[in-house]
Amino acid sequence: MLRISYNKEKLTGTYSLPASKSISNRLLIMRALQRSKVLFDDISEAEDTYMMRLYLSFINTCAGSEIPLSLDTHNAGTVFRFLLAYLSRQDGKWLLTGGERMRQRPVGPLVEALRSLGADIRYTEKEGFPPLLIHGENMNGGVVELNASTSSQYVSALMLIAPYLPGGLIIRLKAKPVSSAYIEMTAMLMRNFGAVVTTSEKEIKVEEGSYRIEPIGVEPDWSAAAFWYEIVAFNTGASVRLPGLSQDSMQGDRFLETVFAKLGVQSDFTEDGLILSQTGNVAKTIDFDFTHAPDIVPSVMVACAGLGVKGYFSGIEHLRIKESDRILSMQQELGKTGAKIVKDGKKYILYPGKSTVGKLLFHSHGDHRMAMSLAPLVIKYGTVGIEEPEVVKKSYPGFWDELEKAGIFKLITINN
Repeated sequence: MLRISYNKEKLTGTYSLPASKSISNRLLIMRALQRSKVLFDDISEAEDTYMMRLYLSFINTCAGSEIPLSLDTHNAGTVFRFLLAYLSRQDGKWLLTGGERMRQRPVGPLVEALRSLGADIRYTEKEGFPPLLIHGENMNGGVVELNASTSSQYVSALMLIAPYLPGGLIIRLKAKPVSSAYIEMTAMLMRNFGAVVTTSEKEIKVEEGSYRIEPIGVEPDWSAAAFWYEIVAFNTGASVRLPGLSQDSMQGDRFLETVFAKLGVQSDFTEDGLILSQTGNVAKTIDFDFTHAPDIVPSVMVACAGLGVKGYFSGIEHLRIKESDRILSMQQELGKTGAKIVKDGKKYILYPGKSTVGKLLFHSHGDHRMAMSLAPLVIKYGTVGIEEPEVVKKSYPGFWDELEKAGIFKLITINN
């Protein structure tokens, strides 16, 4: 357990964000498909990206084996889904599995799409869910229909391997995909490396070809900036600089700028990054659709609870199949602050309240974004506890170090 306390001073300074793991993981898959040895600058040091690099190395070494190589992706949804598509066309046998939570996260739509292209994939336990036994072999291109209403990663996984399928691939979307910004990110990166990709609202077309891998710098992670937006929103007179963030970023989570403008944070872009300043101009109510930026929802919910803002959240139902059920997790943890989150039709409404708990101890639910989004509440409550603080390694390994560097927080690890 990590105990955090706050000394009531104003926050200023420059803080480091991790490289985007979303971009990094896509780059690693493309490099592996081309069998390139090009090194990328500033690749993410997140646990998920380390796992992706390690497993791609294992796969290359064990290709062609008749003994299945077991790959445990723990709770990394991106790693699981991207490797599922990648392994389906890699010579050899592969057992792709995950932790308890991963085995509850659906993969059926992606499996069916891959099977329709000739992939040999079998469920070893529950139909529609990991683990999977994959016999990698040559696959066909063609046309697939896909329901991506629960995860855009199904689409991105198929897109990434598509240039290497005979005749290329057309993906017809049966329903409006969630997190479409991540699909566009995939398309932009593919185009940067020579792939011919055409996207529309209902169809994505990728022509047969190959990648031309070149060195590229990786953007800082906009998702990680969400926690600094929270801190600035809570800290009177705060001003924080986050180097490397750009208004022209390919990351959909730059939506933070729009949302937090209503929560008292001004975003000013400079040549070398982003400056966040607290304005104190906080709306009484906010109402946003987060369909295409789901990862920032925990931070926005916590900000609303801490600032006393009533929040209307739509497009978030798919948060139930993330690293934790993030809607339920938020209901339980923010309930400790007196806040309530209730469903009303297609929206969830957050009603802020007052804490009746003496000392706030937050559970991470095994979810990195839960741990990091709840931590800034220390500014409101003076002291908070965070269980399983190590989960931040999944996306932002240096988060606690950066928080301590701020000089206004004291962090103590307590062994239970």
